[in-house]
Amino acid sequence: MTKLDFAWALTGYVLVSFVLFLATSFTTLGWILYVLLLLPIYAVIVLARWLSLGRNHGDRIRTRIWIWPVVLVLQVAVLLTSPGNCYGWSQGDRCYSNLQIVMGQAPRSGPSKLPRWKPVENSFHLFILVYGASLALAVSLTGARER
Repeated sequence: MTKLDFAWALTGYVLVSFVLFLATSFTTLGWILYVLLLLPIYAVIVLARWLSLGRNHGDRIRTRIWIWPVVLVLQVAVLLTSPGNCYGWSQGDRCYSNLQIVMGQAPRSGPSKLPRWKPVENSFHLFILVYGASLALAVSLTGARER
C-alpha cells in the first residue's frame, strides 16, 4: 500500500466512523462530545497524514495489522457506552447507554424509571479519548516506511 492509498483509506475510515458515531448516538449529549472531543482528534490525525505525504507519496508503507483490531474493539466500546436515550437530560437526568438499550434494560426513547448503569455511562468520555489515542498510535505505526 502506498502512502497516498493509506491517506485516502484513512480519510474514508474517519468519515464513515464519524457518521456511524453520530447515527448511533442520536442525542444532544453524544453529538456535543463527539464534536468537541472526537472531531479534533480525527482532524489532527487526518491532517497530519496528508501533510506527511510530501513529494514521496508513492512510497510504500508497512501495514501493521496487529494494532487495528485493538482500534476497532475500542470503537465498538465507544459505540456501546455512548448515550442512546437522553430523555430528560436537559432537566438533569442521566442518559441510558447504548449497551443498556441493546441488552434490553432501557427503552430506545422516552422516559423510564429504570436504574441507569452509571459505570458504563461514566466511561464514555474515557473511551473516546483512549480510542482517539489508539487510532493515532495505529496510524503512526502503520505509516512507518518499508525498508
